[in-house]
Amino acid sequence: MHINKLALAILAVGIAGQATAGGFALNDQSISAGGTANAGRASNAIDASVVYGNPAAMIKLKQAQFTQALAFIDAKTDISNASNAPVVPTGVIPGTTNKGDIVPHTFVPSGFFTSGDKGGWAWGVAAYGSFGLKTNYERTFSGRHLGDKSKVEVITVQPVLSYRINDKVSIGGGPTINHLDAYLSRAAGVNSPLTAELEGSDYGYGANLGVLVDLAPDTQAGLVYRSKVEYKVNDGSVKVKSGPNVVATLAASASTGLSTPESLEGSISHKLNAKTTLHAGATWTRWSRLKDLTVVNNANGAVVSKEVFDWKDSVGYAVGVTHACSDKLEMRAGLAYDNSPVAPEHRSVRLPSADRRIASIGAGYKLSPTQTIDVSYTYLDEEKAQVRQAASAYSADYSNKASIYGLQFTQKF
Repeated sequence: MHINKLALAILAVGIAGQATAGGFALNDQSISAGGTANAGRASNAIDASVVYGNPAAMIKLKQAQFTQALAFIDAKTDISNASNAPVVPTGVIPGTTNKGDIVPHTFVPSGFFTSGDKGGWAWGVAAYGSFGLKTNYERTFSGRHLGDKSKVEVITVQPVLSYRINDKVSIGGGPTINHLDAYLSRAAGVNSPLTAELEGSDYGYGANLGVLVDLAPDTQAGLVYRSKVEYKVNDGSVKVKSGPNVVATLAASASTGLSTPESLEGSISHKLNAKTTLHAGATWTRWSRLKDLTVVNNANGAVVSKEVFDWKDSVGYAVGVTHACSDKLEMRAGLAYDNSPVAPEHRSVRLPSADRRIASIGAGYKLSPTQTIDVSYTYLDEEKAQVRQAASAYSADYSNKASIYGLQFTQKF
């Protein structure tokens, strides 16, 4: 069994439809920002979810408030033109299929609190999912020797402070405490009825920093830096199973490490009139950090394998508009485009991702002077992604799309 095939899968976890950002980053923390496809997220302080969007903007919120958000992801994948699939012996795995029903329905919760303006400073805290996916191919998937089940989650807790430097400039930031939990499996070989599994977890630490500038009375610009976070999976258990029964456990454990990349997000919001505001934003992510993944034998320090990724940096763009229909109702819309960080020659069944087109609509309704409910709908569509695994006898075209439904409640105090 090749441990590298499992270990590298911790990194290659960005199946399309699990996120509205490139790679394997989640981008569904704020439902109010999601209505504009996250355009203006770093420059428009709507509610407590700005703790994530731009901690410097907390100073714009006069009252203490709590925001609870929930996104529901309904992803679809169509697999076509599958070829070079392995011939599976009768009685080992009954037939081979390429159904494409690989992403389970997923809920992504987030929670935020901010103190409101305390006379030139504010504090806040957030808990949200920052990276992750779930995939589950059918048992008879003809490429299951390349990837079967995947569950990777990174949960982040983020305390932050914000300070107003002067009438025009505010800054904010704080540490992030992140927990990675991974479970991955695949067939132990092309024609094998056995399943190989890898489990591992680790904590990583980083920081989010932001600045907000009032360029004019009706124009705000924001810039947010989210740092890289390093993880060391030192003692992941690796097992081989026949059905539910463990038939072998590797005697020597192996370790590997990875870093989720840093990003820089900038946005601008301009109020056209008393009712309408325009938003634009762009996010650069340093996915080029993911050049390779080295697996080391813990027993003797020898390099077990080195897998090459050669991902590239990516940039996502978004534009959006908000319009106040009344004192209680605000409507939102947005468009976005994300470049995939994965080069075509490195696509796999665990990451059949391509460039993404995103359209969003949303609304915010004030139930009372202290309570607001927000909803959003996002449609994501990817260009066709070609997976060409000649060395592993699998080739197919993937068409990915997703619908993301958001619901959010804010209580002011």
